[in-house]
Amino acid sequence: MRIERVTWLLLLSLLYVRGQNRRTWGHSGPLYESTKQLIAGQSSNAARIWNETQQAIYERTERLQVAKDTLDDHQRGVSARLEEFFGSEYSAEWSSCFKKYELQVAHFNRELVDKYSICRNSLDHIMDHFQQEIVPEVEFLRGASLEIAELSRSCRTWQLKQSGFNHAGVLLCTVSGIGRINQRMTGCLELCDDILLEMSMEDLDTPSCLFYQHLKMEFDEVFAEIELCAMN
Repeated sequence: MRIERVTWLLLLSLLYVRGQNRRTWGHSGPLYESTKQLIAGQSSNAARIWNETQQAIYERTERLQVAKDTLDDHQRGVSARLEEFFGSEYSAEWSSCFKKYELQVAHFNRELVDKYSICRNSLDHIMDHFQQEIVPEVEFLRGASLEIAELSRSCRTWQLKQSGFNHAGVLLCTVSGIGRINQRMTGCLELCDDILLEMSMEDLDTPSCLFYQHLKMEFDEVFAEIELCAMN
């Protein structure tokens, strides 16, 4: 519910109290019930927002972790092939092939290690930035639903059940509290959206990561040639 609508409900409620402030309405009274429903609805809405945000955060962090794990797996495969190549230089089947491809493989070795490190660092930087910036916002969003629900106690909404109490003060406390929390949630969501946008697939494919991927494909092709050379 938008803050403007909450304010509108407050104005209606104040008019309602002014005209009915001497009357007791059944067991609880419609003013109390409507305020209780308002708090419950806003609390439920905050819980829904948190669930959706939590899911988005999980999906993006999972995507980032997959990107890091995939990169590490690729580099382990590269290291295994390099170890195989340089460790087999004195075998008969590898001797001539080693001399033919030695300089080329050495170049791949340097470039792949360098680009792997740069790519890994860029992914780590994205994760660090995410953790540093989004955690405080997430903590607020996680507790917003309960904080709204607590307004029933802190604003003493039970006073709306009967006449003789400051109904206008209770309503003002309730609606201003909801407005304050909603405004803070809006700011949190905007920041969360900006940070999550940085974790899109496009941003995970940094220039260094793309260069590493292309370089690895070239290395795989060359190593296939080396294996074919050794077989022949």
